Amino acid sequence: MSSIFLSHTSLDKPFVEKLARDLKRIGINVWFDKWEIKIGESITWRIEEGIRENEYLGIVLSPEALGSEWVKSELGAAWVKQMQLRKVFVIPIYYRDCDIPLFLSDRKFADFRTNYEQGFGELASIFGIEETEAITQDNWRKFTKSRKVDWKKYKIKEFEDLVTTLVDRAIDYNWSTWVGGTANEYSITLHTVTGTGKKSISIKLVGDNNAYMATLQYAYNPNHLRASDFDLYLGNSVDACDEFVWRQMESFKREHGTSNKKSEHSTHRFSKGNEIHEAAIEMIRKFNWYKGDKL
Repeated sequence: MSSIFLSHTSLDKPFVEKLARDLKRIGINVWFDKWEIKIGESITWRIEEGIRENEYLGIVLSPEALGSEWVKSELGAAWVKQMQLRKVFVIPIYYRDCDIPLFLSDRKFADFRTNYEQGFGELASIFGIEETEAITQDNWRKFTKSRKVDWKKYKIKEFEDLVTTLVDRAIDYNWSTWVGGTANEYSITLHTVTGTGKKSISIKLVGDNNAYMATLQYAYNPNHLRASDFDLYLGNSVDACDEFVWRQMESFKREHGTSNKKSEHSTHRFSKGNEIHEAAIEMIRKFNWYKGDKL
């Protein structure tokens, strides 16, 4: 498994931490000082150990990084290792505009200056990881403009996780749910009625930016809502949606109590095109001893 030591200035730490997490998700071992250096440990010794034990040193290039004595020291140690190994060891990670040192100017680098996803793809390719290998359930949004990977299956899986999470939440609070169909794809409404009030929460995964948007406009079926009704930004995660729903349900419960009517749930997915036909073929293949393609 490939490994990399990330050399950077403290000013760039938010970017570096995000990069470190994304690299770990695609199977790269990452040495990131925030994770590796514990209280009471020698910073100098741990850094030297990290440079010595990792396959690559990625230097995050920015004006401040090139003026940092720590970065210069790490780069110097890495350069010595590179000369000893007689192989490429230092990887320039171009984060913000700066003058690249001459001894790095002829190196293949990952350019993050204008597009994080593009830069990440370039960095992954240095490790021999193609786009099809780099995509995960957590980062599929980075690949929505790529024609090389099937990112839509990750989108579908995430929405399935959302529906499962929110329906379980609704059952706990005795709310009803309805998942949208072709009229409002990737949407779900949770609603309830008590003796003193009624409320609904609708959430939709919006196609333009693949973010979750919500509306509190009352409806029991999300297909009755317009796209423009979804005007509350929730974020890009199932957890963010679940927390929003939980807060809304708790607030309603404190004021109006819980419905006495048994909740109902419509969660079936409407098929598109020949999905049912393809699923049937796959089921037939599963229960067939012959796994070739000539019959």
